[in-house]
Amino acid sequence: MNVAEHSVALAPRRSSHLGVACRLACRVAWAFVVRSAATYASYRAKLSLGLASLVLSLVTFSFVGRVVDASGTGFVERYGTSYTSFVIVGVIVHGIASAGLSSFRATVRREQLQGTLELLVTTRVPVPALLLLSGLGELAIAGAGGAALLALASAALDVRLCLSLPAVAAVGLYAAAMCGIGLVSAGVILVSKEGEPVSWAFSAAAGLLGGVYFPVDMLPPWLRGISAFLPTTHALHVARAGLSGHHDPSSLLRPLVLLGLTAAVALAAGLLTLKWGYRRARRAGTLGEY
Repeated sequence: MNVAEHSVALAPRRSSHLGVACRLACRVAWAFVVRSAATYASYRAKLSLGLASLVLSLVTFSFVGRVVDASGTGFVERYGTSYTSFVIVGVIVHGIASAGLSSFRATVRREQLQGTLELLVTTRVPVPALLLLSGLGELAIAGAGGAALLALASAALDVRLCLSLPAVAAVGLYAAAMCGIGLVSAGVILVSKEGEPVSWAFSAAAGLLGGVYFPVDMLPPWLRGISAFLPTTHALHVARAGLSGHHDPSSLLRPLVLLGLTAAVALAAGLLTLKWGYRRARRAGTLGEY
């Protein structure tokens, strides 16, 4: 059999192996989502407090929006949307991304404290892929919370937001970038156990400088320069423009490309750091320590 015939013979086998791997990954991801949802739902007080927080947030945003409208600052004319819509989009997008930022670190830390991390890594799924899939449950819960907040805002506050492809792409790419940083955080936690500053620093910078609660052009010029380097700024710009329905698609291409590049670099760095942390902890015999 020549080389060409051998390659053709191996092609179905490789395709079959890829299909098995994809099905296994889907089952593992679904198992993590179901476990996170079941755990969250089992704490009824936490669930009730979460719903109450959504309602209180809407009330707060509504009154602050009225204050901004009454001040005569021309917020709608300047930014193309009311302050209430502006801040609701910011909170939803930042909340989903923050879940991606913290979920992997939280999963690793929880498994460490429960003494199940060593058992978890003995499964057939490669460890980096396993820890990557483990964070999907928190992301799903954050997405459900964001959808609930958006639905309540539309029903109670008459906030009109149009779902669009650029907005969905921006949120997805931003969440992917934050997941990459979250994987870096998880890799550090595997080694250090405690004292991980990566996720805290990014979350604080994004909330303060990314335009979540107020437009970035209100920042001092030197802080605006820092804000331009944050993926939060570009993600919220695209999300707000896409959801408002008043945008030129060509003007959103550049921030979407920047978000895509950021997500690719962050995910690559996260997976490499995660592999490094796992190998170092396993070599030192400290994988089960906390």
